[in-house]
Amino acid sequence: MEYFVILMAIFLVTLFIEWKYGIHLYHSMKERVIVTLNIFVVGMIWDYYAVSHSHWVFPGPGLIGIRIYGLPIEEFLFYLIAPYTILTMYKFYDKKLK
Repeated sequence: MEYFVILMAIFLVTLFIEWKYGIHLYHSMKERVIVTLNIFVVGMIWDYYAVSHSHWVFPGPGLIGIRIYGLPIEEFLFYLIAPYTILTMYKFYDKKLK
């Protein structure tokens, strides 16, 4: 559950920063969907490969417990939230430092 709570906290802070400072990451909804899907698909392929080869595991404590084909739901959320946060922070610092 902690993993989910941390992801949601990061997501909410990022949403607030995007709203407060008028940061726009994409020019259109199509661009937003294409970029997000590309990152998500590559990330999930990487995760499934790593888990299938025992490079890492996701033990039960700290997770909600919902799994999709062996990966916790939090990992799917991670590949949606982390890139969004990184791009928003980049745009935020770029805007503030200029």
